[in-house]
Amino acid sequence: MARDAASRPGDGNAFTRFFDRVDSALEPIFGAPPSVSDVDQTDAAELRTRPCPVCGHAIFEHAFDDLSGNIVMTCPTTERLPERATTGPLNELGMPAHGRRLVRYEQRASAG
Repeated sequence: MARDAASRPGDGNAFTRFFDRVDSALEPIFGAPPSVSDVDQTDAAELRTRPCPVCGHAIFEHAFDDLSGNIVMTCPTTERLPERATTGPLNELGMPAHGRRLVRYEQRASAG
């Protein structure tokens, strides 16, 4: 009752005003991305003819299964593109290190 008496008429109580302010402050950060109309739209036929990054065949030759909630792509062949040779360090995801991590690795290697 005291909260209702302290609130502004038609504006909700202090609790709802607080969350309205939080919502309005976070909307630009977590809201939908702005729509840009002058972005080039890629033709769907062109997307289907692009090569697969795993096997090199066209994407339209692949099968996609999305029944489990995750989309699983099945390549039409067992052939795979050769992996790029990595001679340097890898990051925590097994990918070639770059940026500050690579600089730190080089510093440690030259100091040791």
